[in-house]
Amino acid sequence: MATRFNAPTFYPRRLSVYVPAMQFASDVNNNGVTRVSFGSPANTGAATVLSAQSIATAGSTTTTLLTNNELDGTWGRVLKVVASGAATSTVTIDGWDYLNQPITEVLTLNGATIVNGKKAFKWIRKVTWGATGGTTINLGTLNVFGLPYKAVGVYREIVDGALGTTGTLTAPVLTDPQTSTTGDPRGTYTCNATPDGTKVIEAVFDFINDVNSSGNGGLHGIAHYAA
Repeated sequence: MATRFNAPTFYPRRLSVYVPAMQFASDVNNNGVTRVSFGSPANTGAATVLSAQSIATAGSTTTTLLTNNELDGTWGRVLKVVASGAATSTVTIDGWDYLNQPITEVLTLNGATIVNGKKAFKWIRKVTWGATGGTTINLGTLNVFGLPYKAVGVYREIVDGALGTTGTLTAPVLTDPQTSTTGDPRGTYTCNATPDGTKVIEAVFDFINDVNSSGNGGLHGIAHYAA
């Protein structure tokens, strides 16, 4: 039977609680199979973070200027960016995961085609962009969510307490060290149910605590990259 994990309600603000090579956690069943909740996140938002932000000149914005610097979903969620027209400049997102680990992710614009991120952010500190004249960007969220631990399998999705159709696990990236473009070191989950800010979405995962030949990894995965 899977252990059901009720999310902690407090993490020390901006103090990383990432544990290198973590082998055990009280909320993970001894066989790794654990049920976790993503809360009641809102549906994907095209401009949840930044809306029609001009990139005519290179610049950045801090959390005081962002629409919302805390992302919903218990373990954070993945971002997406799109330009209003032809653009191949970069957008750099700096923030933290749910453990308050610093993260830096760099996305390269592809004109009016949406570019999806790979890393799950819980908080955003700053967004920086390169210049493309006469162009704006939207930075929003995907229905792709972060995980508390490194996952190697997903078994079922539960929506408002009822068994639903299982979503998709994107495997953790084991690259060591991580870079600004690698995927999330714990993996991410694309839920099958459409979030709406009301329904509670849960899923059962198989978490693993293995380490690489350098002794890095464990339940919290490889340490995030931060510039």
